[in-house]
Amino acid sequence: MIPNIPEPILNLLYEIGEVAGKNAYLVGGFVRDLLLKRPSLDIDIVVEGDATQVAKAMCDRWSGTLEVHPQFGTATVTPENLNLPKVDFVTARRETYQDAGTLPIVQRGTLTDDLHRRDFSINALAMRLDPNAFGTILDKTDGLADLEAGIIRVLHKQSFIDDPTRIFRAARYAGRYGFRIAETDETLIQEAFPVLSELSGERIRNEINRVLREKNASKIIEHLTALGVWAILFTDWHISATFADDFKKTEQAITWASVHLEGEAFQPERIRWMTLFGANIPIYQIEALSFRLVLEHQLQRLVSRAQAMKCHVSLEKVTADAFAKLGFPLSENASIKQHNGMWCIVDIEHLKTYVCGDGNLYQIQTPLTAYRQLEQALTLLKATVKPSEIYQLLKPYPIEALVLGYVDATIPEWQREKLKDYLLDLRKTQPLITGEDLIASGKKPGKTFETLLWELFAAQLDGEIATKSEAFWRLQEFKDHALHKTL
Repeated sequence: MIPNIPEPILNLLYEIGEVAGKNAYLVGGFVRDLLLKRPSLDIDIVVEGDATQVAKAMCDRWSGTLEVHPQFGTATVTPENLNLPKVDFVTARRETYQDAGTLPIVQRGTLTDDLHRRDFSINALAMRLDPNAFGTILDKTDGLADLEAGIIRVLHKQSFIDDPTRIFRAARYAGRYGFRIAETDETLIQEAFPVLSELSGERIRNEINRVLREKNASKIIEHLTALGVWAILFTDWHISATFADDFKKTEQAITWASVHLEGEAFQPERIRWMTLFGANIPIYQIEALSFRLVLEHQLQRLVSRAQAMKCHVSLEKVTADAFAKLGFPLSENASIKQHNGMWCIVDIEHLKTYVCGDGNLYQIQTPLTAYRQLEQALTLLKATVKPSEIYQLLKPYPIEALVLGYVDATIPEWQREKLKDYLLDLRKTQPLITGEDLIASGKKPGKTFETLLWELFAAQLDGEIATKSEAFWRLQEFKDHALHKTL
């Protein structure tokens, strides 16, 4: 059986079969999507033997570029023809896991070994490429039956324990294709939760990022919620019941930014995480999750090792007594866990998150709290606010939070218009008078210097001055006023 393959890719696959013969197979997602009649450009070729040699031969044939990873027995060829996709060649291998949740030990194997190491039966299908049997589907794990029935099923009972990231992938495939996870697999997922909780933050973050980029992200998030995943990753992490509607706002925000903020450093990933954290999760929890999942954050030092020693305190080990002596009392129920080689302290009673490491005490700063903070700031805004006041209020916030606020219909329309004006015009205003101008006029840098610059810029934003000469007149007024005060 030859699936309906687009002609340029069909010719490409024929060529691989001509060169590699019976040793090369098209595998995985491309085969799955072909059978589901969905487009795919993710071409993975498994080679029984040396994948690198086949890749080199195809690179020469396609006049392409070659990237080789000899330690993994893999290579990627990018054809010179820009209309053709890149092709990944992988030496057939088998994998064994020494410990739950760790990366596997890899050895050369057969196609059967390679298919059985895969995550789900629907991803363990292969297609022969040799000319005598081109298009023949090989199914060694009942993947065709599961594809027909719309079932996501792992290949063995230890699968989720071996690699708990498969929990996210199972939900992702179910949401993408409208499939369901096998009932037996849901039990296996629950059994893997202890391993999932110990998984590195980077691996968890990467899987959630893939979920958030899916078209049906809200359904996938809902499924993961039903499975109980979030509380396993972080105590009291609850996804908002309005997430599906909130995520629609996210996509509206990303679309709006792609049109109106083209060429700017707008980060869709950041705005998706802001939405995932939702309107109800406390800021201290967002800080803790940003550290746990290695999301963007900075550590701002509160107490140095030297300062702690002056108080006769060592922060090598976290204790309530040590924190109390430093002026940061902890409640009895404070959670103390080690993540990323440091101690993360989450004090629910005091709504605080701290990090301890290298004898120093830190607090976490992350732009992912910005939308929560913006919502609070907007409640203090009055309709009579001046443009300079808007500028001061909104300048500290990343544009992702501001765009999300603009598309949020729960925010009063007049406030949303202020956000829009700031995004499109106000924040791009260039000052008529710069620091160099002040220095040229005889001013020395300092606190007064900065105050003068801001007052001149505020007057410009508020429409009180419109030209550089008017700005210098205003500067002279400041000088005359200051001179009058000294007399």
